Amino acid sequence: MPINLLVIPQVIPHEQYLEHLAGASASGEVTVRLFASLSLARLHPDIQSWAAAAEALGMPGSMGIRCARARTATMLVAVDEWRARIWRAGEESPRRDYRASEAGIRHRLGTRRWFDEWARRNRPGTPYGAYDLGLTWQWVHVAHAHLDLSPAWRGRKPTARDRARYRRFEKSLDAGQQLGLARALHERA
Repeated sequence: MPINLLVIPQVIPHEQYLEHLAGASASGEVTVRLFASLSLARLHPDIQSWAAAAEALGMPGSMGIRCARARTATMLVAVDEWRARIWRAGEESPRRDYRASEAGIRHRLGTRRWFDEWARRNRPGTPYGAYDLGLTWQWVHVAHAHLDLSPAWRGRKPTARDRARYRRFEKSLDAGQQLGLARALHERA
């Protein structure tokens, strides 16, 4: 039975990276997590290239090619060991339709009420401009999608300043705020 591409996130969750993938490459964590997802997609019999793997996961094909080139040069484990590690990481990742999660977050792009309600309950005083940061947090932590592809960027590549602003927001959230933000995705828009 072929692997179900809908249950492969764009980026393997952080927890599975720590458990199964850390130390497998000299590349950074995000690159390894992305490459693991692409590698899982490549296990599908209809996926014959890195570009096709990326496209199957909702990413531009060129992103898959660039990642594979960068990752292949830094691999620290044999191919069979890598395959076993990504398989275990994939099996332990939350089983859900990640493309549906991504679509739900994209749908929220035009709405603010959900974020305003979350901020009022969980983080009073949150600035008006933080809406895009909340949406991006859901993209990265709930859908396990790639930061650079967040719908909050509205089709443009995020700048270093955009990423830094997002990282500050991400680090500022406590566990309760994160839980509330994750749950907000499933509440009414």
